[in-house]
Amino acid sequence: MAPRIRSYMTSPVYVVKPFDTLAHARNLMLKKGINRLVVVNEAERPIGVLTTTDLLEAMYGTSYYVPLDQIRISDVMTKDPITIKADKSVKAAAKLMLRHRIGGLPVVDDEGKLIGIITRHDLVRAFSERYTGKFRVDSAMRRDFAKALSTHSIYYVVKLMDSDPAKKVLVVEPDGKLLGVIAKRDVVMAQILRPLVEARGKDRFIRRKVVDEVKDKVIRVRTYLVPLAEDIMSSDVVTVSSEDDMAKSANLMVSERIGCTPVVDNEYRAIGLVTKLDIVGLLARL
Repeated sequence: MAPRIRSYMTSPVYVVKPFDTLAHARNLMLKKGINRLVVVNEAERPIGVLTTTDLLEAMYGTSYYVPLDQIRISDVMTKDPITIKADKSVKAAAKLMLRHRIGGLPVVDDEGKLIGIITRHDLVRAFSERYTGKFRVDSAMRRDFAKALSTHSIYYVVKLMDSDPAKKVLVVEPDGKLLGVIAKRDVVMAQILRPLVEARGKDRFIRRKVVDEVKDKVIRVRTYLVPLAEDIMSSDVVTVSSEDDMAKSANLMVSERIGCTPVVDNEYRAIGLVTKLDIVGLLARL
């Protein structure tokens, strides 16, 4: 029998209420090391999902000027989330995630109450345990992936993430050698615009002038330092080679709690990328 969701789902689930603030949600994600929160009503039924993508949009999108402690979760959450039952297969969960372009599914009982959550991480764990020897890395890795130089600004990195389905950016040297990885979490959890006086000595940062107030023809301008890719990237990167078993890549993602494994050649040049999304795609096709 194909593996069931109940064997791989996470339970209990970290939840929030719709009237909680994004600042509370961000702090909870940071404290617990998670990328997704289920929003529940008084009856413990899921009514929404909040992800790091939603936080990213709040921080850099149209509402970036509003403090997170003034934004309610109900204003930015994904409403009416797709749910699944615990007796369904992990392959069914993978297909739903791909079809709806989401990274997790609340698991509910027959009454619709929340009992768990199944995420890409859980599906990758199922793949690593069940499908050793089925695929080589080079048969499924992505050769077209988002790349940035260490001197690119965080705003350029966010732009790259918007065009990448897995929201991952590899930081490389001009010759292609791998320096680090940036994920959504790195951007969301970074303290982005730091006043000049709080970052003395960091002359490599990009200076950005922002008009703070225009009143009686007096213009106040504040200067901020914008971090670069090298300031927020994870530099201790776990990599694989193109000849490795895909199950090895999956196992590394699970054991190291990372979202991707860059593929490098003998000279440590980045030649590909394997993400949880890629493995979920394989699982859906099995």
